[in-house]
Amino acid sequence: MNPPPSIPKNRHSFRPLLFAPPQGSDALPETVPPPAWMPSVAAKPGRSANDSHVRLRAMTSLPRATDIEYVDAEDVLDELCEDQLMLSVNLTCLEDLVAAAPTDASARAALRTISARLADLGALRDALANVQLAIVDPRLQRISVPDSPLADYLRGIYAWSHAVVHALEHVAGSLRARPDWELLRWRIEEAKNFHFDELHDAIRGDLTSLAVVANGGAFGAKRPRVEELQYAVERLINTAVALEKHLDERFG
Repeated sequence: MNPPPSIPKNRHSFRPLLFAPPQGSDALPETVPPPAWMPSVAAKPGRSANDSHVRLRAMTSLPRATDIEYVDAEDVLDELCEDQLMLSVNLTCLEDLVAAAPTDASARAALRTISARLADLGALRDALANVQLAIVDPRLQRISVPDSPLADYLRGIYAWSHAVVHALEHVAGSLRARPDWELLRWRIEEAKNFHFDELHDAIRGDLTSLAVVANGGAFGAKRPRVEELQYAVERLINTAVALEKHLDERFG
């Protein structure tokens, strides 16, 4: 019987390839040394250094959730300040249009009505400014965080005011021709949708809760002036309700 053929000795021998990936310790990824400010973590007794339960801890304390809300409240106040400036500029432009409008008999009655609504809008602007000044105290800004009833109400009042001013500007600029009173009435009615008067009770409820907290000593001996904020909000609500009632009156 012929002996079986011999197997080459190098059949299973390792043969490195020219572009083979690194092996052994060379295959480990390079690591970045920890920064000098990071403290070394010593293994706790009874726990292996190879355990994968790693606990991360921030080097600085994180802000509280309430602090984050107050930062958002400051963003709301910054946005409202921009609206206040824009409203003042638009009211000035409307005053200039009224001053330059014709004063003949056909336009005189309309100008009186537009001037009266201009005065109402000026009072509303001032009432808005008083509310915003009353919330400057950070201890009161919890009532004006985003999506709060007061924040939504203030945004709506500004949107309503801007829309009414633009409608009156269009009429004042067209008094030399034939104003479209139906278009004016439609624009004013559409603008009323931004007067969220259904939020009045919710706003008053928030103010009452804030007053209870302040009177209970939560803010220390020097309490924030919640009463001034309540008065400013009530004045704003009354001024807005009066404006809506006056806008229902006939022009001219």
